[in-house]
Amino acid sequence: MPADRSTCSQPAPTEPGATSRRTFLAGLAGAATVLSGCGGSNSDSPSDNIASPSQPTGPDPGPDIDPPVEPPEPPAPFPPRGVHASIEESSLTSRSITWFTDTSHAPAQLLEYDQEPLLEGQQNTPVFLHQRHASSEATFGVDAQTHRFKIDGLDPDKPVRYRVGSPSGGWSPVYQLTPINTQNWSFVHYGDQGVSVRAQRVTEEILKQPRDLAIIAGDLSYADGDQSVWDTWFDLVEPLLANTITMAAAGNHESKDGDGLQSGKAFKSRLTHPDPLLNNLNPNPGSTYYGFDIGRVHFFVSSAGALIDDFTLAEELINLEIDLAKAALRRARGELDFIILIQHYPIWTDQDGRSPANLTLVALQENILLRYGVDLLLVGHDHIYQRSVPMGFGIPSLLGYVQVLTGTGGQSVRLFDDNGIQRWSASEFVGIGFSRFEVEPGRIKGYFYGAAPQGLGDDVRQTVTDPFALHDEFEVEQRNWLACQNCAVPARPASELLQDFPALVAHTRERNRRAMEHHSHG
Repeated sequence: MPADRSTCSQPAPTEPGATSRRTFLAGLAGAATVLSGCGGSNSDSPSDNIASPSQPTGPDPGPDIDPPVEPPEPPAPFPPRGVHASIEESSLTSRSITWFTDTSHAPAQLLEYDQEPLLEGQQNTPVFLHQRHASSEATFGVDAQTHRFKIDGLDPDKPVRYRVGSPSGGWSPVYQLTPINTQNWSFVHYGDQGVSVRAQRVTEEILKQPRDLAIIAGDLSYADGDQSVWDTWFDLVEPLLANTITMAAAGNHESKDGDGLQSGKAFKSRLTHPDPLLNNLNPNPGSTYYGFDIGRVHFFVSSAGALIDDFTLAEELINLEIDLAKAALRRARGELDFIILIQHYPIWTDQDGRSPANLTLVALQENILLRYGVDLLLVGHDHIYQRSVPMGFGIPSLLGYVQVLTGTGGQSVRLFDDNGIQRWSASEFVGIGFSRFEVEPGRIKGYFYGAAPQGLGDDVRQTVTDPFALHDEFEVEQRNWLACQNCAVPARPASELLQDFPALVAHTRERNRRAMEHHSHG
């Protein structure tokens, strides 16, 4: 259950359309003035300090004087916000830090860091060994700036302690990124979060779990074109994202932040990801398709056509094919244990209104997943939890992939259809929650933690007050040697991949339209 909050505490996050960060900070400043009187003594009238004739006589001690009240410290004029960590290159020796400041007038931003451990009582120690100037650019859609700095040459066995900001504009809290033990490490996965109280509960529960990486499978803020909602979302998740490497996929709601070639511009300009292998049409810091390694696991993040209006889908398909072919070859050589694909859209689902399958992705991706032996497909979009057995084309197969659909980040709670669970499905849950994975040599253990709603009726389903609990547990084993060898095949040429591209584009646009229509109807 969420902790009780008094009337003097900070207000909980609100739904989309919430106030901007600047208004939020002004509210906090006003709250600080109120708080200065919370629990204090009542003010006295002058007559209360005059001795009455019945009191003992003696030297007049003078009027009682309360100790002076220290005025509240004014808020920093340009506080850093939305701090989040990611990787662009090596997950061992590099970390990228991104953050925002309001208005174009904020002072030049700095990142201060070192690799000394953060000891108890030193959370706000302002002394760091290194200080670097960040790059700055205008933030899409709002009067703000986005700042970035990539830290290279790190000792992979030591934590990174850091803060961002400026002496005149204000500093962030001190954050810490722990080193990753690449033999035994963990990550969390969820999608479809938004800025509701449900979303806040999911973030709070994840913070209780050990994790080295956070994967967000699309539909992060649900800004839907209202750019101030992105600020509210980053405020909500900063305690998680600033202390955890975070990598994200773009979802269909990200597409509403900008039109045409600008589709998904807020996602692309606010996040920081690796560059694709081929990068002619997607020159954005927050790439929407990219690969990265952590230990012996290779990840590829795909947009799956969520931002089709930016005309990068053909290039993305070529990137996807080449990346997975290279990863499959590395696995056959013994350099990798697992290949994981991340995207917003599921391929198979039992959510009401969307089952049994996303036929556009069946035609587009199933043969790619099976050709290169992808082990895990991590998705969102449908606001349910559903995990498959190893499968291909909707049929259980020991040589297939396991799809983990975790669209339970908090935006809303949806239901399963009335047609019964399909044969590939191994576990289902209605509510909010997140998946957590523990990686060890040759094995990935998966867990789903969720909280159920008060009921399944439309009038109570969005109220989730139950405690979080473990609702699913499973394992994915490394493929055997022969299966790995069979998946180590060359990437197909673009002429083969794109031979039916006009039809693929038409089907993808129709899929995206229906996804938005389904959302607008509840």
